[in-house]
Amino acid sequence: MDQLEHSPLGGSGAKRFLNCDGSFLLHRKEIEAGTFENITTEYAQRGNAAHLLGSTCLSSGREPYEYIGVEFEGLIAGWPDGIELDPVSVYVTHCQRIMDQNPDGRTMIEQTIHLPHLHPLLKGTVDFGHWVFDNFTAKAWLVDYKNGEGVGVYVLDNEQLLYYSFLLIMHVTELMEAPDDAVMTLAIVQPNFFGIFEAPEVWEQTFGNIRKWGNGTLLPRMWELYNRDVNSVTDADFHDGDWCQFCPVLLDCPKMQTAFEDFVEGEEDFIMMLTNAELDAYYAKRASARRFMNALDNVVHARLTTSAKPEEFKHAKLVEKKVNRVWRPGADAVLVEAFKDKAYNPAKIKSPAQIEKLSTRGKELALEYGYKPESFGLSVAPMDDPRPAAQRKGNSHVFAAFETGTEEQGW
Repeated sequence: MDQLEHSPLGGSGAKRFLNCDGSFLLHRKEIEAGTFENITTEYAQRGNAAHLLGSTCLSSGREPYEYIGVEFEGLIAGWPDGIELDPVSVYVTHCQRIMDQNPDGRTMIEQTIHLPHLHPLLKGTVDFGHWVFDNFTAKAWLVDYKNGEGVGVYVLDNEQLLYYSFLLIMHVTELMEAPDDAVMTLAIVQPNFFGIFEAPEVWEQTFGNIRKWGNGTLLPRMWELYNRDVNSVTDADFHDGDWCQFCPVLLDCPKMQTAFEDFVEGEEDFIMMLTNAELDAYYAKRASARRFMNALDNVVHARLTTSAKPEEFKHAKLVEKKVNRVWRPGADAVLVEAFKDKAYNPAKIKSPAQIEKLSTRGKELALEYGYKPESFGLSVAPMDDPRPAAQRKGNSHVFAAFETGTEEQGW
């Protein structure tokens, strides 16, 4: 298990194993039994390709657009359905600026650090690190690139960044000698989620705080899990939360399975009869049920794609993706001759979100002229949603009257 490319107690899973014993114990049990199945998704492939393009640019001093048409991890830079260049450019520009402003520093690009003398599974890959050390004074920068757009990752109190920064300090001899008040600037660059023209989030931490977290929180937790008998795992060891998003054993998690089964077994009439407290309890499991569904789809797709016995699946099959009809070459001229202007859709101004992606000027105009109309209604969101709770509108007073028994019985 110690020789795995991605450590079961690596940086990307730090928040998960700090909060959930079961995820690591079950993962380790499956690895040691030879039953663990690592499923790679299309999104992971795109992320790996974008990382490779970014590290290539930083190592060569070139820009992403200079690699248009070049293949990385099976995807072509700048091509439709390939690697988008703008997000990678945001990452490269941010890192290049750090190097330009601190030319006497040393740089680490896409380097895997393994420190088995501290713990056999203390291992992770630093996307970008840069540091300056002079006369026992130091300052450092660590940047993590996220190519995904579906799940936002925030820098403040981010366990993955703390893990990588601890690795960096304990790996580089001169950083180990730096004083506790030295500062490391941590950053997450996620342009596909936060926006192409949004400045990357940064969080400053002292070397002392990072060392304290690494030695006082991270390593004790890693040893605690590492020394546990994998056969001692029970349902009580599993704790769900947003850290479940990329859990490697999500389909085998008893909490996820229970949440999914509860939703599958619930019927519309049954749900309508539940009390508010019972509905609230079901709603709390909603995110877990969706995560289970996504993982289920990914694993079934992978199995059907590679299985030698697809007939073993009685409820799923592979089908061609739905595609819309397109025009053959030469159709434009024929259509215009036949229908004149009616062959074209009328021009439509792009949305503020689309305009601000065009340029810095586009962002300025979107801020000046774009606005959000008054809400047309309310939607339900979990309690950890960052938006403030809204006041109920409309006929809520009618239902309140029924609840208190004050409505006149006039029928």
